[in-house]
Amino acid sequence: MRRTANLATASHRASALQSLAELFPSATPMRISILVSVASGKGHLLEESTVIEFGTSMIVFFESRLPLDLADKLHLENSDRSLGTDAVVVAVRDGVSHRAIAARFVAEVRNWIIQG
Repeated sequence: MRRTANLATASHRASALQSLAELFPSATPMRISILVSVASGKGHLLEESTVIEFGTSMIVFFESRLPLDLADKLHLENSDRSLGTDAVVVAVRDGVSHRAIAARFVAEVRNWIIQG
């Protein structure tokens, strides 16, 4: 019985992110590990490792446990630092334990894998 509950939870989490990405017709599935950084209200830096699971030429979609809301500014960086850019949260969808996040790059990313 517990296994069924775990599958349902994983399915709900995936569906929250997938349903958010489906609002953007040009979103393409991908898997890019990143570090998300955001300044908290108290001047502390909050960080989380996650995975970009969908993307467009200007928007990335990932799950997060960080306290992100619409219009929050964040920094995205991959492990080899070939991606290091700022973004703004443009959509949020609540999941069971994570939030599905859509974040738009604040400037063109020259070496981004999807060009517009």
